[in-house]
Amino acid sequence: MPLNLTEEQIIQLAPDAASVKAGKGLASPGKWVLLACSERAVWGHCQGSGKNPYQTAIDLNDIAFKCSCPSRKFPCKHGLGLLLLFAAKPELFEQAEEPDWVATWLSKRGVKAEKKEQKARDEKPVDAAAQAKRQEKRHQNVLNGIEDLETWMKDLVRNGLVNVPERADNLFENMARRMVDAQATGLAGRLRAIEDINFLGEEWKYELTDRLGKLYLLSESYRNLESQPEEWKEEIRTQVGYPQSKDDVLAGEPLADQWMILHKRRRVINDLTTDTCWLYGRQSGMYAILLQFVKPAQ
Repeated sequence: MPLNLTEEQIIQLAPDAASVKAGKGLASPGKWVLLACSERAVWGHCQGSGKNPYQTAIDLNDIAFKCSCPSRKFPCKHGLGLLLLFAAKPELFEQAEEPDWVATWLSKRGVKAEKKEQKARDEKPVDAAAQAKRQEKRHQNVLNGIEDLETWMKDLVRNGLVNVPERADNLFENMARRMVDAQATGLAGRLRAIEDINFLGEEWKYELTDRLGKLYLLSESYRNLESQPEEWKEEIRTQVGYPQSKDDVLAGEPLADQWMILHKRRRVINDLTTDTCWLYGRQSGMYAILLQFVKPAQ
């Protein structure tokens, strides 16, 4: 089957730059002793340093990788190399019957997907009253956490910021953990981002006060959420750490434009890869952020 992925999109699947480089090095037919495909998968044998070649397979219907190599990276360089080669030169891959190891892997993935779909179908209808109770409890947890946060920030400023650099290693992490406990993960992320400031440079005082000021502004905005304009409320909640479903995002009014990529960043935390892409619309003059979350899929 044709693969509708560009090289750039495939590279985005890589766990790090070293894997990209190694994967590109394996995107050559000379590296593979076997190349084959079916309607739903592509597989190959890559000769490594051992006696037996590594067996690598890719699920084309729902991109996922399997490889017999010992690498702990996901996807490994063999998976990346095979996918890059298939995207560039699919004619090199012979249509063949899936070997047992590929068919078994795909079958297990299919069973897992079916169970997930069945679970979704079997889920009980949402209890509106219970949901409202949970939301109110979380709202109160966030407010309690914000109260602690603002007290902490006021004490920090009152005692002076000059000794912050020498305490930065744990000063912000302790309060970030308090925000996680308060279910305000967005505030926790902003606190942890402060640790990235270069406290050895000359500009740290300006960066620190700027970030603390924005953090305080966000916390105060949530405190007074009911008095905020309707179009701001959801954004404030999202910035504080409330999840926003993909369906809710797509239900909004779309904006067609030619989007320029200003910056891209990838972070991996507890096996969850978060890709952030900052965009600028040429016609509209508006900015946008594209978020993609990728979890390992075997």
